[in-house]
Amino acid sequence: MGDKRFNIGLPEKLGGTLGNEFLLNEEFFEFTGDLLIEGCLLKAVVSVERKQSFWTIDIQVDGFIKTFCDRCGDSLKVCIQGKDLYFLKTKERNKNFENENIIFISSNKTDFNLRPILHEACLLLFPITRKHKPSDCNQLVINQLEKSSKDFSGQIISSEILKNLKKKLKK
Repeated sequence: MGDKRFNIGLPEKLGGTLGNEFLLNEEFFEFTGDLLIEGCLLKAVVSVERKQSFWTIDIQVDGFIKTFCDRCGDSLKVCIQGKDLYFLKTKERNKNFENENIIFISSNKTDFNLRPILHEACLLLFPITRKHKPSDCNQLVINQLEKSSKDFSGQIISSEILKNLKKKLKK
């Protein structure tokens, strides 16, 4: 289940640690919803440590993505940096317990596929809106957008007109 390149062993001895480094490019995010990624290079450093009754997975991400500005549509390079902490537990899932950073696994597991949590950890670091500084945006596009918004301002249909139309259609 999952890409074997992202499997990491789970230390058996208390206090034992294992680590690995992953270089993630745009192919890693190929099927990601509404985020357009022109290119990227992210370095994810993962460390797994055995605790008394669980493992901790520490993920540190550093790199950049090339995407498009939400304001002008030109290419935009966004630096990405951050870290996240996950926990693996070998108990049965508690239905009343909800925490997205705790993952329940089978007690006979000796390794774990990191792809889903690497994907999640990286996506959570991406900014929701991706924009240039206003001075760096393509001014031709910005001017055209401003002109277009002025042209359509008189054509906005009010909610009252729509409500009246709905009433008439229901009759």
